[in-house]
Amino acid sequence: MQTDFTFVHAADIHLDSPLTGLARKDEDFSKLVRGATRRAFANVVQLAIDEGAAFVVISGDLYDGTWKDQGTGQFAVAQLARLSRAGIRAFIVFGNHDAESRISRHLTMPPGVHVFGHRACETVLLDDLGVSVHGRSYREVATVEDLAATYTPPNALAFNIALLHTALGGNPPHENYAPCTLERLRASGHHYWALGHVHEHSVRSRHPFVVYPGNTQGRNIRETGAKGAVVVRVNEGAVRSVEHRACDEVRFARAEVDGRPARDMTELLGAAGDGLREALRSADGRPMAVRLALRAGGAPAIQATADREWFDGEVHAMAAALSDSLWIEKLSLTTVGEPAAGGLPSELNELLAAAMDDTDCARAVREGIAPLLGKLPADVGDPDRFPLLSAARGLDIPTLIAAARNLVEARLGPADD
Repeated sequence: MQTDFTFVHAADIHLDSPLTGLARKDEDFSKLVRGATRRAFANVVQLAIDEGAAFVVISGDLYDGTWKDQGTGQFAVAQLARLSRAGIRAFIVFGNHDAESRISRHLTMPPGVHVFGHRACETVLLDDLGVSVHGRSYREVATVEDLAATYTPPNALAFNIALLHTALGGNPPHENYAPCTLERLRASGHHYWALGHVHEHSVRSRHPFVVYPGNTQGRNIRETGAKGAVVVRVNEGAVRSVEHRACDEVRFARAEVDGRPARDMTELLGAAGDGLREALRSADGRPMAVRLALRAGGAPAIQATADREWFDGEVHAMAAALSDSLWIEKLSLTTVGEPAAGGLPSELNELLAAAMDDTDCARAVREGIAPLLGKLPADVGDPDRFPLLSAARGLDIPTLIAAARNLVEARLGPADD
């Protein structure tokens, strides 16, 4: 019996899941990321081969739902066959995305691959390693039973690994499927709980180990940072290390930039560029989509707001100059502080201030924009890039008047009384 071995723990592969958000808006990015979930799974397989793993465990959501065609299942089998040819076994439980009720078609698995059933917890003994692997798949998508309570006790003569797809005690925004408590898992006697369902890597306990590897490929801006699997090394019957390894092909990031100190537009754009550079460093050479949130004040904020389309174009051009593999998923601009009163003649300032509460002015603005809105298609305009269009549709008169003031001030520049 071998007491020293390595295994790879992965989960939430979501084969052929479409990357949402930017991929729907940008055809170049869509072409780039198409198939990213497949390549990430292939990277997990290669990781296991390179590390000399004895086996791989997959804790649910290998698939992303019902196959659109046989290609999804065929790709999964082909990758698992790579493990089989390398002498690496694989153990899989199905989660909510690949529950038995959802994936009605199955392909014959290669030798050495075991898919756990859903009726009861199953245990597979690996005599050569002295390892017992326990697992139970989902039958229904919305599995709300505490599956952990049904797991078989640990084998006293083996190193025990339990595969479970669970929200544990609840992890919004993930559905609270197969709920259980960390205390139950700790008291079970198993040495390593290989969890899935939560898309962030975390080690919830070390005595025993309770681990989420996170998903293998981020799919939208909510799933930022490195994604991959964990490499677990066992020595003399005890876990010695748990190392997260990146396997993703495309990465998402958020960049929050404080541009309030900027004195002019050049400095504001420079701050935005610094934020993009910082985000790009975390890509580790991968293509990256960034959500940039920029705060600005004073004259630069007035200018950027007055000509938002130009400003957005400048930032997108800056991203393209930094890297041909950098995309801006969304750009938000928050203005901080009131415009300087001295930027316009006092008479005009007083007139615009009074207009904020003038019912006749509000009626005139509504009558002025109504014909324009009637000519626009209902689906035109991104609210994040064209906030004034949203304000016009919502009849947000104070916002429209404030924007008019900013535009006049940007065009006229500071003036003396």
